[in-house]
Amino acid sequence: MPQFQSLQRLLAFYTLTLLAMLSLYYFIMFHEMKNESKQHSVETFHTLQYQISELNNPINPAVKKIVEKPFLAGISYQLIFMMPSGQTFIYHQTEADEPEFTGIMFPSIETSLLSNKNTHSTYTLSNEKLVGTIELKSGHKFYTILRHKPLDVNWVSYRYWLPLMTAIMFFTLALLYTLKRRANWVQLLLYTDNLSSHAKEAYTPPPFVSKESTPEFLQLGHALSRINYQLHNNHRHITTLKHRLERLVDHAPLPMLMIMRQGQISFFNQRFEQVFSTAFQNDSNYKLTDFVFTEDESTQLLLQQLESLRVTRTFMVYGLANKKAYQLHITPWFGEHGQVHGFTVLLNNVNDLTSQNEQLQQQNIEIQRQLDEFNALKSSMGHDLRLPLEAMIDTLEPIDTSVLTVKEHQIVNTLIETSHAMLIMLNEMLDIGEIEVRKTRLNIETVDIYKIGQHVSHLVTKDARQHGLELLYFFTPDCPRLIDTDHKRLQTILRNLLDNAIRYTSSGYVVLTIEAVNTEQLSAKNTILVNDLVNGTTNKLVPDNTNRKTNPAHDWVRFSIQDSGIGLETTQRDKLHSYFNQTAQLENTQLDQSSYSQKASQIHTQVSQADVGLTTAHSFAKLLGGFIELHSTPDVGSTFDLYLPCQNPNYQPIYHLNQQLTRLHLIAIINQPLAAEHLKRLCTHLSITVTIFTSTDSVTLQQLNDELMQNQRTLAPILLLDYDYYESITLALSNQLKDEKSIHANMVEEQIKEEDLANTLSSNIDRQHTLNHLLANVSLPKILLSMKSERRIASMLLDRCDGFLTKPLDVNLLLSELLRLTLPTRQILIQAADIKYNDSVVVSADNRSNEIISPLILVVEDSPTNQKIACKMLAKLGYRSVVAEDGQQALDILQAQRQEIDLILMDCRMPVMDGLQATQAIRAQGDDIPIVALTANNTEEDRSACLKVGMDEFLAKPINKDKLQDVLTALIKP
Repeated sequence: MPQFQSLQRLLAFYTLTLLAMLSLYYFIMFHEMKNESKQHSVETFHTLQYQISELNNPINPAVKKIVEKPFLAGISYQLIFMMPSGQTFIYHQTEADEPEFTGIMFPSIETSLLSNKNTHSTYTLSNEKLVGTIELKSGHKFYTILRHKPLDVNWVSYRYWLPLMTAIMFFTLALLYTLKRRANWVQLLLYTDNLSSHAKEAYTPPPFVSKESTPEFLQLGHALSRINYQLHNNHRHITTLKHRLERLVDHAPLPMLMIMRQGQISFFNQRFEQVFSTAFQNDSNYKLTDFVFTEDESTQLLLQQLESLRVTRTFMVYGLANKKAYQLHITPWFGEHGQVHGFTVLLNNVNDLTSQNEQLQQQNIEIQRQLDEFNALKSSMGHDLRLPLEAMIDTLEPIDTSVLTVKEHQIVNTLIETSHAMLIMLNEMLDIGEIEVRKTRLNIETVDIYKIGQHVSHLVTKDARQHGLELLYFFTPDCPRLIDTDHKRLQTILRNLLDNAIRYTSSGYVVLTIEAVNTEQLSAKNTILVNDLVNGTTNKLVPDNTNRKTNPAHDWVRFSIQDSGIGLETTQRDKLHSYFNQTAQLENTQLDQSSYSQKASQIHTQVSQADVGLTTAHSFAKLLGGFIELHSTPDVGSTFDLYLPCQNPNYQPIYHLNQQLTRLHLIAIINQPLAAEHLKRLCTHLSITVTIFTSTDSVTLQQLNDELMQNQRTLAPILLLDYDYYESITLALSNQLKDEKSIHANMVEEQIKEEDLANTLSSNIDRQHTLNHLLANVSLPKILLSMKSERRIASMLLDRCDGFLTKPLDVNLLLSELLRLTLPTRQILIQAADIKYNDSVVVSADNRSNEIISPLILVVEDSPTNQKIACKMLAKLGYRSVVAEDGQQALDILQAQRQEIDLILMDCRMPVMDGLQATQAIRAQGDDIPIVALTANNTEEDRSACLKVGMDEFLAKPINKDKLQDVLTALIKP
């Protein structure tokens, strides 16, 4: 059975097991027989000892009788009897099949005390014999050698032949079982040899006879049949896939190939052969660079050395022969251990697409050139048209209308208004051209909305003064200062809305308020619009709460323009509401360009009579992702609320807290309740104690005196007087005096009218008396607030005041004036002692009290010329300065005078330590002092580098005085 080695090994193992068990049995049996023989010798020795110990005086005959007793029968022994006299007797017996004893042996055995009191005996055992000594008290000694009884093997006994016969029987059974199992294996192997992967289309059980085969062979046969059936199905499936793959690859319209890890092409399809006119040969050594090349050197090097490529790449390549352009997609495939085994490559002919792309690029270049020419022409036309209009405005505005007649005054006003309207229309027409290109021209960047509000307010201040209006500007303390939007569009919207408010307001006020709101604060109508914005139906610039840095509840910034004008009638208001809603719906509707233009023209016609710049403001608001909300009441006024999304807000503090401010008491007399409300919110934010009056009389004066007396030891009072209120009281009193004289001249007037005039006159006299009393108080610092310029106010009134501020009120200037007027004189003199300036000149004692309160600026500049220019410019702006020649010196000066220095003007490029390194060192110390970069390189990279290291602002050289003033005002805390 050479092919059944497993059965042979099993039979051999079984045989060896039987032999081992049989040998173990006979070994144990003979070992027990040998132990019995030894035990018999020991018992014989003890019997002999007992027999001898019974003798009191052993003699030879008595001993001889003992050795002849039966217990020594069948044992070979030698007994030496030695008497005390030295006489010795020897007794021995040898069995027939054992050798004789040679000589006389006296064993030397150490004696041991036995339990028998009359004898001393001891013995030793070995495999062949027992050697013992018996010593009596009488001095008699016996030396004994007992040979063990030989083994008596009786092979006829069953204990000897039964185990052997049993082992032979079990061996026979094992042999028969092995032969039977061999037959089963032969049958199974024959069945396995007859199996074929192509022969079976369905599962069939194995042809085994159940009675002659064991269950495990039947199960194994069924398992083999199932495996054969499954292998056959898999083979058919693999064959089908193979045929499909061959048809797909060989008949694919795109060239395909496979590359080995070393770069050798191992296969390419028929399409590749047709395109590159090369037949595949197994013994060829093709490479990818033999067929294609690329114009990029690094890509060409990569195609030559593909071993380093481990990701899918796409390249633009060209055929070596046909010079056509192909898009090459190469993908590495990896082994089970992550190593690259090869690459699959697909080539796509993009020659036509590349040609078309080049043509389109040429067309785009030509179109862009035409657009640039058109933009240049538009800009030139706008410039050419603006120049005469601006010249006309500059010529008309300085005319003193007080010397003109009424008709001439009307003509001048008409010319001024018309020229302004033409300039606004021109600007809007040029901006409308930008609306047509949609959002592609939007320049979304971080914008300082606080400065925009200030700038726009200053732009319309002159118009407000000409109309006799009070212009207010308020920026709420909790509103973010910086958001992401378009600076130009936002400024245009606010300018148009303010111009519209001023145009339709004959008297009263115009207010610009900037505040932050959340979605819950919007009206229900605008909540629907906000939902449309969030769903992306109008614009993508919607509030995103995921990027909020501070105060995530602010979703929108509201620019509210409120006026006290004529308001809008219901029909006009409905038209504007309809305009806002229809344009929003129109932008959400998918229309072609012609339909869009037609409907937009119809909607624009509805509001053409309402406002010139409203359409532009509304369009720009939509572009910026916001909307405009209108509230208007006839003869009361209108409010246009512009909502813009609060994108990436930055809550930089605008109104800086100062401990000195908490020690003053601001008394404000303001004619406008809205301005009073804004001032109260500001003082609450800055912890300033404030008392605001919108009207004054004797009761007010008494209340004010009580408060001054109560707070005179803890708070320093300052009066803020609204000149418009003062002027209104003065004019009203003057007019009433004239009316009273006319009434006295004409006695036919009714008595009731005279009484009413008298009551009103008394009330105005009381108010005038209260104001005069406050102005006459020398110990009370006074600040005059007016919409008019300082030169148009009577010098007598200005002399009675300690400060002057113009509207719209600049809060930072107000805080500076409050600090200037409340700083104690003794503290000024103490701080003024021995202050050394950059030009090494000590300021005189007369000038110290005025100069010491101004902030100290550290100018870090290595050029002496630039040092002088910067210091002189700071001196003209009212600031002190100290100079450092490099960054290291700046760190030393800052460490010595940190409490005095308020801001650092830092040059970026200097020896020893430049401005960037010095700024990093200052910020590393945890110092948050404002740092403004000064550099001659006005590039975006320089600006980013300065802001990255921790600088707060960026100024380019040569320094502009106005920009420097704005930066210092914004960054230096009062």
